[in-house]
Order: sequence, then structure tokens, then C-alpha cells
Amino acid sequence: MAAIESLNLSGCYNLTDNGLGHAFVAEIGSLRSLNLSLCKQITDSSLGRIAQYLKGLEVLELGGCSNITNTGLLLIAWGLQRLKSLNLRSCRHLSDVGIGHLAGMTRSAAEGCLGLEQLTLQDCQKLSDLSLKHLARGLARLRQLNLSFCGGISDAGLLHLSHMSSLRSLNLRSCDNISDTGIMHLAMGSLRLSGLDVSFCDKVGDQSLAYIAQGLDGLRSLSLCSCHISDEGINRMVRQMHGLRTLNIGQCVRITDKGLELIAEHLSQLTGIDLYGCTRITKRGLERITQLPCLKVLNLGLWQMTESEKVR
Repeated sequence: MAAIESLNLSGCYNLTDNGLGHAFVAEIGSLRSLNLSLCKQITDSSLGRIAQYLKGLEVLELGGCSNITNTGLLLIAWGLQRLKSLNLRSCRHLSDVGIGHLAGMTRSAAEGCLGLEQLTLQDCQKLSDLSLKHLARGLARLRQLNLSFCGGISDAGLLHLSHMSSLRSLNLRSCDNISDTGIMHLAMGSLRLSGLDVSFCDKVGDQSLAYIAQGLDGLRSLSLCSCHISDEGINRMVRQMHGLRTLNIGQCVRITDKGLELIAEHLSQLTGIDLYGCTRITKRGLERITQLPCLKVLNLGLWQMTESEKVR
């Protein structure tokens, strides 16, 4: 394996620390990418070996490795200074302490992974706003951050993220404690986001769209599925969002043809729109949307014509 650059072991459910130990017994300087997703028997012991022998690693996928703890993150922060992408999805033992290790908050023990550009913390339920404070202080190069299903973070945590000038993509999907106040924090900071997902954040409403238009008008992709928004919110947003390419408003059941007409009039660069489950829109609104000159993707799942429209 002296010249190997990428190793994918995802879904090898029977792989153990002992087995991985046989593979990594000396330094493999060429390896840049390692995928251990869903290798559920892997523990911190393996991360110690990886940190010792794979110091050139740039991409590490650990999604679903549910036995990993903060100690494992300390080992990563000690040994993998070149890491650019780290996936920790559903590593549910991780807490703010482990994120602090990654962000270089414990320099006496570990330098940290300060070059990280992509970090996935989806479904890490023990994380709180303190983790976001660590990220903002330590990971200045971070470009993509996935916090979806992290129920422990709140509006106050977004205040920490609001000055991460390198951040381009932020996923807050199903973060139940995020509200209009959190979106205000993001919009009032110095972010230059191109992608934002607040789908299924049911405390996000029309006021958030006004904040987005005011301070996040460089967005190219915006996902608001199942948010508590209406035509009024659309009206407050569309005039400032001329660069928007993708808009997901599926299951926003208060949106009507009026909202679609506003979208068609002002968002001429849209290439994709999700209207799944928007039950109050009719053929009239859809006719306006389908006239968008750049439209390539249209999702109309669960949409049905009314009886009167069928007669026409």
C-alpha cells in the first residue's frame, strides 16, 4: 500500500480496531482520503493509529462510527494537521469538548485541525452553542458546515458563526431551536454565504426572509422547506435576491399563486424550484413559474389540479 492515495472501507460492518491495526503498521505518506463510514466497531483506538501513521490525510469520513468519543477527536487534532474535510455524522458521543480539540482550543495537548474547509456534524445531539464558539474562534478556513439535526444549538450560537468570512455553505436543517432571531444574527454579520438550508426549522418565518434579503443577498441556493413562510415573506425577499439559482419551498403550505408570480417576476436566474406539497398553488401560478427562462428542475410532488381547473 506504499503508493495508495484513497481507501474506501465504508459499510465494512465487521471491521474492527484489530483488523485496521494490521493495515496500518507503518507510515503511509501517500494516503490522502480514508472512508470508514458505518464501520460501527471502530473506536478511538483506530483513530490513534490513523493519527500516527496517516499524517498526510486530507479527507476522513467517519459518518455513523458511533463508538468514537472526544478522545478520538483529540487524537485527530494531534496528528492530522493537513485535514481539509471531516465527516462526523451521527457520532453521538461527541460533545463541545471534542469540537474544542479540533478547533485548537487545547493547544497544550493538540494543535488542532486548523486547515479544515468542510465539516459535517449532522445529528451530533450533544453539541451546544459552545461548539459553534469554538469553530468560529479556531477554524478560520471553514467553507462548508453541516449542523443539520443538531437540536442542541440555538440562535445564540449563530451569533458566533456570523463573522466567519470564509464560510460559504451552512446547513441548519431540522435545528428545532433556530428562529428568526438566529437568521437575523447571520444576516447582520459579515458572512458571504452562497448556500443556506433552514428547512424544517418551524420557528423560521416571514421575518427571516426580510433579514435574508437585507444581509444574505448573495445566496445562490436557499432551502426553506416546511418553514412557516407566506406570500408576504416572498414579497419581502425576492427583490434583493437576483442571483438566486435554487429555491426550495416544498411543504410551505401558505404559499399561493401570488408568491409564485412574485418569484417568476423577480428571480429570473432560477434554474431549480421545489414546490413539493405546496397544496394552495394552482395551474395559474405554475404557468408563470414554467416561463422562467433558465428553469431546468421543477418538483411538483403531491400537487393536484382542482376539479374546476380540470374542466377548463
